[in-house]
Amino acid sequence: MTVKQLKAESEDLHCVDYISKHVAAGHSDIPDQFSVPHYPRPVQFRLSKLAHVTTKEGMDGILDRSGFTGGINDLLWWGLAIRPGERRWAERRYLNTVFPERTLHQRRNQEPFLHAFAKSPAFKRGSRYGNFRFALPLQEVLQAYSTQFCGGKEPILRVWETVVYKQEIMYSVLVHSPDVHDYDDCPELFSNEEGVCAYHNRKIIWRAQAISKTHQFGLIEDEFDRQCSVEDLEYDVFYVWDHVTLAFHIPQGNCLYFPQERLLDCLNACPNGETGLNELIGRKKAKAIVNERKAVAYSKVNGCFNGCN
Repeated sequence: MTVKQLKAESEDLHCVDYISKHVAAGHSDIPDQFSVPHYPRPVQFRLSKLAHVTTKEGMDGILDRSGFTGGINDLLWWGLAIRPGERRWAERRYLNTVFPERTLHQRRNQEPFLHAFAKSPAFKRGSRYGNFRFALPLQEVLQAYSTQFCGGKEPILRVWETVVYKQEIMYSVLVHSPDVHDYDDCPELFSNEEGVCAYHNRKIIWRAQAISKTHQFGLIEDEFDRQCSVEDLEYDVFYVWDHVTLAFHIPQGNCLYFPQERLLDCLNACPNGETGLNELIGRKKAKAIVNERKAVAYSKVNGCFNGCN
């Protein structure tokens, strides 16, 4: 469900202050300090990388068994990792949508602006789930899942849930084997033109509706010069933020395996998120632990090579 649908159709959410706030339709619709200023929405991202963030205990388990197991309901959760180039592409697409007939001069004069609004936890390096981050290409994860759980067939991606927290909206995509039919009631995730999320050309398409958890700026769309610019607010405005997650069905007792060296290569430390949902130890301490773990692993490999020689 889109944010608009949630506002209109979910009576239980009407008492939630954040989602019920009025959002300005344009710069001329000047909000007060209790409503949300005009900001870029929706912003379409084309994303091709996933991230799984965990605690030290979780990291040790993943490395010790060379893979990922399912948690509650046999589901393994990944978030979308947004890279700078993908954010720049999203900004250009938004401009082309708002001002489709810009001249070359207007394009060259346009200053970056999306970074001022893309400030929700979905865009930050820090994580609420821990300080140990495994980042892998979407297609690499899907290929491994296809080989290990689908007999080489394409996994099924489905629209699963819209989960609303106090200030967060989570859209979840379910990934499962074609041989699993427990989720047949959920619609498949196709290349749609209007939905919050889609799967097209081997990428996840995310049409982000709420990219700022805390709004500190307003968006000005100059129709005459066909330019977007940013204005500072005199106060902070709090609103909902949305993001997309992928939940892979891993049957109990199974593991999504990757070569040990690949797991070490894609493992990095990340800073603390704003609100810890798991134990957070800070990037500095986590980096030292990651470096030590990699050094021990690489020394074993080199020791084997030296012994063989």
